Amino acid sequence: MDDPGFSGFYTENYPDAVEISKYPVAFLTFYPIFSAVKHRLAHKVGHVPLDVENQKIPIFRYGIPDPRTRKVPVWCFWDGEKEWAVENITEEQRKLPIKWVVNYQSLKEMIEDEWRPEKSLW
Repeated sequence: MDDPGFSGFYTENYPDAVEISKYPVAFLTFYPIFSAVKHRLAHKVGHVPLDVENQKIPIFRYGIPDPRTRKVPVWCFWDGEKEWAVENITEEQRKLPIKWVVNYQSLKEMIEDEWRPEKSLW
């Protein structure tokens, strides 16, 4: 294993999914995994049930950047059931996962660049 945790790549053909699942999650995002498996961009290495805490949907943030300023004038938050808007977010809220779907190339770059939500340009 190159890096013990979700934050890295694994060179073993079949890493131990149970061991990998014990490390902290680097970031959360939505990813079309079934499509990626179908197109052989990803493959299943194991199945590990989520613990009770990780079964909860976290609060996600999202917003539309103004093309002129590249800033988000109003952020929205979503907890899996309800949504609410906030004009100015805190540094702690910047660490919340972003509600978006990423493709294979984007996810690969995010992992390689050690991307985190608070590093988002907007």
